[in-house]
Amino acid sequence: MAEETNVVAEESLFDEFKEHSISEFFRKNRHMLGYSGRLRSMTTIVHELVTNSLDACEESEILPEISVEIKKIGSETFGVNIEDNGPGIPPEFVPKVFGKMLAGSKLHRLVQSRGQQGIGAAGVLLFAQMTTGKPLKITTSTGNGTIHEMEIKMSIERNEGDVVSHKIREGFWRGTRVEGEFKDVTYNRREQGPFEYLRRISLSAPHAKISLEDPEETIIFERTVNDIPERPEVMKPHPYGLTTDELLHISRITDSSRVSSMLNSELSRVTMKRIKELEEYVLRDTLLENYRSSVFWDTIVGCYLNFDFTKYFDIYGHYFDKKEIEDVKMLINGLPEGLGELKTYCMKYLVTQYLVQKLDDEELKEIKNHFKKKPENFMEYMDKKYLNASLLDEFRRKLKNITKSPEDFVKSLVDLAMVSDAELEKYRKSIKDLLKKTPKEMTWKDSEVIVNVLQDMDFMAPSTVGLRPIGEENIEKSLNTLEPEFLKTLTRKPKTYKGGIPFAVEVGLAYGGEAGRSGEESKKMEIMRFSNHVPLLFDTSGCGLTNAVKSVNWRRYGLRSDEDAPVTVFVNLISTHIPYTSAGKQAIASSSEENEEIFNEIRQSLMICARDLEHHISKIRREKEEEQKKKYVMKYAVIFAEGLASITGRPKEEIEANVVNLLR
Repeated sequence: MAEETNVVAEESLFDEFKEHSISEFFRKNRHMLGYSGRLRSMTTIVHELVTNSLDACEESEILPEISVEIKKIGSETFGVNIEDNGPGIPPEFVPKVFGKMLAGSKLHRLVQSRGQQGIGAAGVLLFAQMTTGKPLKITTSTGNGTIHEMEIKMSIERNEGDVVSHKIREGFWRGTRVEGEFKDVTYNRREQGPFEYLRRISLSAPHAKISLEDPEETIIFERTVNDIPERPEVMKPHPYGLTTDELLHISRITDSSRVSSMLNSELSRVTMKRIKELEEYVLRDTLLENYRSSVFWDTIVGCYLNFDFTKYFDIYGHYFDKKEIEDVKMLINGLPEGLGELKTYCMKYLVTQYLVQKLDDEELKEIKNHFKKKPENFMEYMDKKYLNASLLDEFRRKLKNITKSPEDFVKSLVDLAMVSDAELEKYRKSIKDLLKKTPKEMTWKDSEVIVNVLQDMDFMAPSTVGLRPIGEENIEKSLNTLEPEFLKTLTRKPKTYKGGIPFAVEVGLAYGGEAGRSGEESKKMEIMRFSNHVPLLFDTSGCGLTNAVKSVNWRRYGLRSDEDAPVTVFVNLISTHIPYTSAGKQAIASSSEENEEIFNEIRQSLMICARDLEHHISKIRREKEEEQKKKYVMKYAVIFAEGLASITGRPKEEIEANVVNLLR
């Protein structure tokens, strides 16, 4: 009887079991889309629709003209209308663009863009529907002489857009106009409102003309550049940034007939020649894995390593103290038990080598600057968590010098009769069979083997054709609207983070004039953050861009403090994948501990610009000091002239005039 009761109880747990759509999730968690406060919600509406317009215009090579209208139509209701001169939307796609979450043209492509997830425009409709119950009105035309006026609502349960009404009229106009009514919003011209958002996006998109008609007046942000930006190209994933799951996903959607052709066609930098090389690396790892638990493991390790650790210690051992000798002997005697541990072991060897070859105090001090924090003891120098990204990259590059090539490793095993020709042929055949598989037959283990091997191979850095910076000249034209007395801009060469994700940093420093933000007594430092040219107005303190700016010692460059200075700092991070902290996309996950390549690149860029700022401030300071000295001497010019006239007998007025001319 008790067992029957338990069965009934367990079944009753699932009486309320239901499936939910992504739209239902965001309806209950709208704050994740940026709708978490009245002003922030209004800015989010403007942001989502304006960035869609900019992306559409740029992809169609059209100079953007965007108008934004914000009007109060009730005690708690605002109307927001946004119109662009873009390519327009075919009518059959309108319900999907505005009524379906995760539907778009960008999420599946590895390319730099403002929007990417396919939820922005649909989120605007969802918010309108939740706060007023009204649809969005979409007017659009591709310029074919037909204009479509549609009202769209979202079926939250189905995550689908429903057409409430659809009117067609003739007219020669091209573009898209979105009209909606919203509650739980407000409008003002504060720092985090739509006005400031549009002001900043006009700086990062200087080729766009943007007008804002708000309850007070109409403001036009004129374009300062008349050239359409080059379109970034779609990129292929780089082997160093690939995960097992991502490769398995590629295998499910590729059109390639074999795994080898898939690697060649779907990944960057992977040629058919490199795939032949990959076969040798897979063979090496297969042999290492097969011998991992055997009594011959020490011999196998000897074939794998390209150095004699004991001999190395005999040469450098006198540089260590007694405790360090014990630690290093532990390292020497602690041969790893698996391939993953073996690579870690080699990394520790490199750290040891790196330390003992830098012997004087200055060099040791330089080494410590490569570490995130000072280790407490010698062995902690070998712990990965203490090493920064640049040092890890250096060690990875050196790994190939302390391990034998796959071919030499296999030859060593053959010479020692550890593996026969027949066994090698069997292993090679299984590897070729793996690469001949149809991609959809790939297993998790297959993908894992290939990804691990790709990490060990040498590849050129990822292509940067998918990145499109604003450019130093264009940033300069934008920041010149602040009429600063000093301006410096810098666009750095692209780099990578997380192994293979390309990114680039652009910075600008504007000093004096209208630069900085207004404070109670004086101008304060203004930090303008951008990701893929989009302004970030919220979550300032939790953003890696802010932290990078504040990590610079600005006093060293002539400013009074990190905050009290008439300076505007412009930072734009561009990448095919921006590491946002949340779906709201208002802060970047980057620090000295996380995605530190981005953090360090921003710091370096700002310090380069700040050096020129220091020269400017020093020059101004010297000129002021000279002027004060002149004024001080001028006070005594009359007395000096009288004394000199009495001595020389020359007219006092003549001497005074000569003194004044001399000081000018």
